[in-house]
Amino acid sequence: MKAKLKLIAGFVLLETIDIIPLPITTLVAVYIVWKKPLWFKNLVLELYQADEPKAKERDDKSLN
Repeated sequence: MKAKLKLIAGFVLLETIDIIPLPITTLVAVYIVWKKPLWFKNLVLELYQADEPKAKERDDKSLN
């Protein structure tokens, strides 16, 4: 599953669960900031590296 699809599915799930009076989204965010889990770092890297152009393409575009 692609990183974007994983993130969208996760956000939809969190927002669905967040209907109850417990602040689930806030608790998950605090956990990520506090523990800095490796799975979150890998997901972010996968998300941003997928859209990044190759070095040569990036250099060619910057010259124009």
